[in-house]
Amino acid sequence: MNYFKIDMKRLVTSKKLIVVIILLFAISIIDPITVFIQFSNYVGSAERIGQNPFQFWMLMNSVSWGNNLYNYMFWIFAVLLTGLIYFEDKNTSFYMYQITRKSRNQYLTSKLTSTWLFSFILMLLVLEVNLIVTYTLFPDTAAKTEYFYRLVPSEGSFAYESFSAHPIYMAQIYTFLNALAMSIFVLFSLCLHMLFKFTNRYVALLIPVIILYGISFIFDSFPGLFSYNIRMILQPRATSALSTIITWENVYVVIGGWVLVNCLLISIIFLKSRDCYE
Repeated sequence: MNYFKIDMKRLVTSKKLIVVIILLFAISIIDPITVFIQFSNYVGSAERIGQNPFQFWMLMNSVSWGNNLYNYMFWIFAVLLTGLIYFEDKNTSFYMYQITRKSRNQYLTSKLTSTWLFSFILMLLVLEVNLIVTYTLFPDTAAKTEYFYRLVPSEGSFAYESFSAHPIYMAQIYTFLNALAMSIFVLFSLCLHMLFKFTNRYVALLIPVIILYGISFIFDSFPGLFSYNIRMILQPRATSALSTIITWENVYVVIGGWVLVNCLLISIIFLKSRDCYE
């Protein structure tokens, strides 16, 4: 428990992470505000496109700068949210100080658990704040336009039933999925830091990003893989724009597959550290 408290405190007080946290919350808050100001200046556009909040939350509004920045930086955020704290520990005397207090396995368990939990809670808060700001600025009673109905998920997709009950339920599902996926990729990045001895900060930052971008590029290159593409699953517009139907089965397989990859990496990490005392 002492390890966990220390790790959480270091994550919360890390200067690098504070900058990332401020950036994430700034995107989630300022993005809907700028959209609202734009529509206030162009009333004709607002009447033609509509002003229902479902259209303008960050994950749905693919033409907004916030959505673009979030998606462009997605894999980078997945590495930055580790805080590179393990990398710093491993390259200083703090690593030996930590593992000799109790044990290496307890140290690794705490580091993995705290980093995953911190990133999940942070992203959940960021995306919930965006929803709150968006639904505060735009009236939920606004008339639904033709543009709004183009956003309706295809029947049979995993988001269709929740949207049919109320669009906010669909928004909450995507909020949870994005937070969960980000925390999975943060954990994946941390595992790479633990498996490979990076001695350069920029290499430790770039290698996980390159690997994640590479995997994403492969799935983006083959239409037959779109329904198993994690980036497609996490984008609400995909359920209405794609001819391929993304079902709950696809979601479970993809999320489960990435969890399995992390579990495999974690198993290797603990096996390598079992008899290692360097």
